[in-house]
Amino acid sequence: MHCDDFSRTDADRRSALTRPISRRRLLQAGLGATISLYAARAMPLARALQAGEASAAAAPNAPVLVNVFIPGGLDLLDTLVPTGAYGRYADLRPVLKVAAPVDVGGGFGMHPTLTQGLNGGLKGVYDRGRLGFIPGIDYANPDLSHFNSRHFWETGLISLNPGPGWLARWVDRNGDPENPFQGLSMDAGLSPLLRGAGKPVAAVQSPDDAQSWVPGVWGEWQDRMMEHYSAIAARRPGAPGPAAVFAAARQSQYVARTLKPYVKNDDTDVDPLAPPVAYPGGENGEGTNGFAENLRYLAAMLALPLGIRVATVEAPGDFDTHDGQAQTLNTDLGKVSEGLSAFQADLEARGIAERVLTIVWTEFGRRPKENSSAGTDHGAGGIAWVMGARARGGLLTPYPDLNTFDEDDNLKVTVDFRAVYASLLEQWLGTGADEVLPDAGRVGRVQLVAAG
Repeated sequence: MHCDDFSRTDADRRSALTRPISRRRLLQAGLGATISLYAARAMPLARALQAGEASAAAAPNAPVLVNVFIPGGLDLLDTLVPTGAYGRYADLRPVLKVAAPVDVGGGFGMHPTLTQGLNGGLKGVYDRGRLGFIPGIDYANPDLSHFNSRHFWETGLISLNPGPGWLARWVDRNGDPENPFQGLSMDAGLSPLLRGAGKPVAAVQSPDDAQSWVPGVWGEWQDRMMEHYSAIAARRPGAPGPAAVFAAARQSQYVARTLKPYVKNDDTDVDPLAPPVAYPGGENGEGTNGFAENLRYLAAMLALPLGIRVATVEAPGDFDTHDGQAQTLNTDLGKVSEGLSAFQADLEARGIAERVLTIVWTEFGRRPKENSSAGTDHGAGGIAWVMGARARGGLLTPYPDLNTFDEDDNLKVTVDFRAVYASLLEQWLGTGADEVLPDAGRVGRVQLVAAG
């Protein structure tokens, strides 16, 4: 069972993602495509059709940052077990303790489910030096609210004031004014990380979902309705509000048309984006949790000349483990390992792994002591990791001391999440951290990318 704050977070964000706003009200008036275009500006469609390819051609090897969110507050101690201090760990977790962690050396072991997936799962990725753990990550004086903490991580600001996502700010400073693929949410609605961008970004779950359709309408009537929609999209009213709406319609058509050649043919079962590796749940990863399927489409689209620079994906499961933590980790953490290990193998098989780095994070950690419900409550000092062919492997930050807690009996924070963001901006995206993060000069840095 998760807490009311987690329910509030989930419900409020779903409401925010579907609430009509002027720039996309037209798209939400009945079109069933799982796609949203944001911050679209008026431009000739013929010019827009070239935007993605132009971005990719201008920088074919541009680095891509994939941002994976694990909802609920993933527990550090049971995910990356401190086997070097196992006695102390077992005292804190007499019921929950992981009995047989998988040794990774240095006095640590992984939860056994992290071996699930291709090539040994995330354990295999770690063994190949392509995964770096960031234990103890949080911020000073942590707020243990799901809603507030997630907002801080999404904006990169320790403030409850509304603000654009930190990736949205990066897109605004470094993005293309015409390419909506540059910032991509693999979801039905735009991730808060990208919300607020002044330059176009998009939410697309798959090429098939990006196609325009109208619920309950088909055949001749659908053709007529789409003809009218195309006519509307071609208009260019002078007023700013209507102009933005019609521009969004044009960009929606652009994304649908660009991805249409890659839609799976149900009659012939030919899938132009069929992955070169097996995703969990089937040869193509279909019919599994949406996480693995979104990752397989993302890998395929990263191989296309679309100019994707940043992308967001949400992991499956509910890691707000106030009770039944062992079972949640056994099922949901295994799905995370299966999806991410297949994604990494896919990138490598396509020959694009060198330019993709994945950051995995959760909004906070759990308390070091188990509770009376076979779970753990909200705590500090969580866990994140980077994954990729050029990721620095190993443990990248100090593991919290199990004998010294903060004044609230939580794990002490060993690294500020904004230091990780600043490091990603400078070491991976190649831009100044202070352009995006107001506190960049005060939060230090972590070496996340391997030398050379």
